[in-house]
Amino acid sequence: MPKKGENITKRKDGRYEARFVKERDEFGRIKKYGFVYAKSYSEVKRKRDEKIKNYEKDKRIKKLYENKTIAYSIDKWLEHKISLKDSSYTNYYSIIYSKIIPFFKNKNLKELDENIILGFIKYLQQKNLSNKRIKDILLVLKQFLKDKNINIKIDLPKVSTKKIETLNLDEISIIEKYAKETDDVKVFAILLVLFSGLRIGELCALKWQDIDLDNKILHINKTLIRVKNKDPNIEAKTKIILDTPKTIHSIRDIPINESILPYLKKFKKDDKCFFLTGNNSFISTKKYYFFYLNVLKSLSIQKYKFHILRHTFATRSLLCGIDVKTLSEILGHSSVKITLDLYVHVKESEKLIQINKLTLTA
Repeated sequence: MPKKGENITKRKDGRYEARFVKERDEFGRIKKYGFVYAKSYSEVKRKRDEKIKNYEKDKRIKKLYENKTIAYSIDKWLEHKISLKDSSYTNYYSIIYSKIIPFFKNKNLKELDENIILGFIKYLQQKNLSNKRIKDILLVLKQFLKDKNINIKIDLPKVSTKKIETLNLDEISIIEKYAKETDDVKVFAILLVLFSGLRIGELCALKWQDIDLDNKILHINKTLIRVKNKDPNIEAKTKIILDTPKTIHSIRDIPINESILPYLKKFKKDDKCFFLTGNNSFISTKKYYFFYLNVLKSLSIQKYKFHILRHTFATRSLLCGIDVKTLSEILGHSSVKITLDLYVHVKESEKLIQINKLTLTA
């Protein structure tokens, strides 16, 4: 039996269910209930109380919206950005609620001017954010102002190109030897990325139907991403989905290197199976990333971000003489300029090699 006033009951499946008021109408009547579930009474009560606390916080934020603040306007703007892909929506949501709304919550759109924007930029800089992150935040704000027909100049910070970090030859050799001898496809996948430049989301989304062993081609047309859950009736804040890549350029065909083809063939599974798992279920990017780090640790290789494998592939490709246009298409970049900007240090070292081919004739 539920305790009086608690709205907590035990279900037939053994779990406890707690009900709470999620929404009331203008007359104070209950319009919508929310529900949380847990294995114990104390846990479901804790979860219920936490939910109520969060909704009370939301109510306070809504009061700020009553005066048509920037917070209110940008919240409504995002709500109607139905054309955004789930991944872009998640990024916009994070930027708006963690950076833009906290600064602009009490400011009215009519008050907005260049001085307030400069104050916002200073506010972001004080949080020790990188220029790249600040630029991404300002681009969202610029898009909002543009859609609202508000013409305020926003100078974006310059983002310097960092020198790309890569695996060294000894580390590559250790991974190659280990991956060629393994019976674990998840280990071999590290080698596959070193020879294809796949992103981790693309690797986790890869199915055997995308791997054409006869024609030696990887068909990249999906990615695995974690996105914001837009359904208010579902407790989980995020969900993992299989989605098309963010840009059309990321949908591409990558030739399979001849040297790894025999090792790849031994893992062949049914077309509907995911490459990394060998069954109909995928492995999340987070879970695979931790697996990858454990492999590096077992090989006594320092902790590298997964994206370093992609950089290593690109750098080695350029040094082996693959032209930039071809590499750009293999990587799925939207322009050759992106490839050149990322790997300019490689092209500079290549220039030195080429210029030294000139020798004195006497």
